[in-house]
Amino acid sequence: MMSRQPEQHQEQQHPFTYIFVGRRTFWLLSLTDILRLRATCTWLRSLFKAAQLRDRLRHSVGSQAGLRRVVNGQQVQLVRFDDDQFGMCDLLAAVCVMEEGEWVEIGEVIEWASQCGHCTLPVNLTADDINAHANMTAYGSFPRVLAQLMVVGRHVALGDGSCLQLFQYGNGEVRAIKDQDEFRLTVDPPLAAHHLYQRHRLEHDPPVASDMHFPSTDASVSSLAKRTILSHLHLPQTHQINRTSIRLNRRVGGGRLDGLLTQSPHIPVARCTTTLGSDGGVRSLVLTDSSHNLVAWITIEDQGNDNVVVYVVTTEVPVCASGAFKDRFPVTTQLARVALGQVAPYVFDGQVDGDNDDDDDDSDSHGGGWDDMDVDSDGEGSGGCLQCCLWLLAAQIDSWLSVIERDRMPPTL
Repeated sequence: MMSRQPEQHQEQQHPFTYIFVGRRTFWLLSLTDILRLRATCTWLRSLFKAAQLRDRLRHSVGSQAGLRRVVNGQQVQLVRFDDDQFGMCDLLAAVCVMEEGEWVEIGEVIEWASQCGHCTLPVNLTADDINAHANMTAYGSFPRVLAQLMVVGRHVALGDGSCLQLFQYGNGEVRAIKDQDEFRLTVDPPLAAHHLYQRHRLEHDPPVASDMHFPSTDASVSSLAKRTILSHLHLPQTHQINRTSIRLNRRVGGGRLDGLLTQSPHIPVARCTTTLGSDGGVRSLVLTDSSHNLVAWITIEDQGNDNVVVYVVTTEVPVCASGAFKDRFPVTTQLARVALGQVAPYVFDGQVDGDNDDDDDDSDSHGGGWDDMDVDSDGEGSGGCLQCCLWLLAAQIDSWLSVIERDRMPPTL
């Protein structure tokens, strides 16, 4: 008799139960279907209680390929929800947010922030994060990546007491990091028809113009987020940065550099974790991922007249006190060679194009216009990258201002 009780219990359940809430049939109903059924079929509401929605939410998070990474052979989830204290409204909102489009771009932002030490994985989202949007209408009024960044941004700490938080206003105005006029963002600014970012504009991740620290236009919302993280990586108290740079004709090495600057800024680059672009002529390629114990990237900056400056930047600990960059930072060099292709010999081995009068000479003994430089050294960068210098200066100014504000606070009793 005891063995028949489960069967009797199952017979008493409504035949639609497993269609609606079974673990193997989550995909049969969209969230829109569930909301409509809850609104129109009173007897079905009991099938969509908190337990079922919590399962649905966890399934939705796990189904987002953009929020999964493999690190050292093990799968790592980039975000999770602290849903134990979620009410019905919070659970419905969380499922809506998670299922309303892919999370690929924000996944790259989170992974990049984690590499730079600005967040811990998995990012633990709370009801406060979900309620950054008043409702799904408000959520849908923003480009998808911007709406997602409003949910996760405050979990990206920038190392100077600030975070990548976004502030929104009823008139559509958005500010980033600080709720001040100078931190206002212009999402999808008017650009000339021939502008690189306009030609390759993504509706869900459009270009962004801002006056934070200095006027700039980023290729996309996600690119702005990644550049902001990158600029704070230069804070002296957080990382020791080393770099090398060289000025080249953009068409050397089979036109590799020209291709990287003129192709869509959203196209992934082989063997690079992610890319970011700003001001139409600056592109950075991230070389490392979460499996590395260092952060390294390449920045290519167009200087006009077919000249570009190539920077290879790293937090790798040098294996020797002196010598060429490739000898001091072998892991970074190996990664950069793959990304640069035929340009790598110009950057690392001193190769000179006989038809290129713009190549630097070998006066600093490193070969081919080398300039090995620590951030806290007195050396000068080859070509003087204005963009990189401004990023570094802006980050340092933010650090000083944070110290000044802290010192002005009255002592606590």
